[in-house]
Amino acid sequence: MADIQFGVCFWGIESPQEISRFVRRADELGYDVLAAPDHLGWLSPFAVLAAAAVLSERLRLRTYVLNGAFWNATLLAREIATLDVLSRGRAELGLGTGYVKAEFERAGVPWQPMRERVTAMANLLDAVRAHLADADHRPRMVQESLPVMIGGNSDAILPIVAQHADIVGFPGLHQQKGAELGRLAFSSSAQVADRVAAVRAAAGGRAYRSDIILQTVMIDKDPQESAAELAARVPDESPELILDTPAALLAKDAAHAAAELRRRHAEFGFDSFTVQGTKMAEFGEVIAAYRAGA
Repeated sequence: MADIQFGVCFWGIESPQEISRFVRRADELGYDVLAAPDHLGWLSPFAVLAAAAVLSERLRLRTYVLNGAFWNATLLAREIATLDVLSRGRAELGLGTGYVKAEFERAGVPWQPMRERVTAMANLLDAVRAHLADADHRPRMVQESLPVMIGGNSDAILPIVAQHADIVGFPGLHQQKGAELGRLAFSSSAQVADRVAAVRAAAGGRAYRSDIILQTVMIDKDPQESAAELAARVPDESPELILDTPAALLAKDAAHAAAELRRRHAEFGFDSFTVQGTKMAEFGEVIAAYRAGA
């Protein structure tokens, strides 16, 4: 239980001062991982993580997750190796297939069906690893083996996860039926359990870490009251689903939230929890309560 990791995603950061405050606060609150998303209109993930490498000597630095279609293997190998050098061996490569069609259009990158995007992502990862394994590759990685996270829910991506992922990223969300591509909805605990079981079966005993991103965290209030508030703001989600989904953490206090994390570890095998940056301070209380009782 003590081996559970806690991560936080950069969110809405646009200045050097904000980056510095965010990284130092994450360090103070006991987070293990800083994660940087890969979305157009946001700061570049590698630039932000490189800054964090200088500001913290402890935090691991993870892309969460790169849109594989946006990256060339040779250049990506250079970026991740550079980050590993700057952080003295704390880089982690998170990869996904991309899910926001509008971003593909803005970038001038052809949108492909899911299975084709998955194949392209797997080929990208193979090529990056081949570059890094080349004795002549410069810069040289500090770590002997690059930790790889793969995020996704679909049946198409599960074989790739089983073969390649050191960290499996469960979003706790799924494409909303009948909505435009990229419009996501909370997954129920039964849906998440199904995905967890599918990954375990495909992995065939291969060891990996399981991470779920907590899309929202609300403590110090009755969970049913919090769920009703959230449902009122998100018309397509019911209070019952919000209470049930493993992608939300609603608790009356930090101790209650820590107990809920232990339950999810036992039920789903999650040994890594990542939160959005807007909830960093709130979830920091949960980390403290969890570790106090571990």
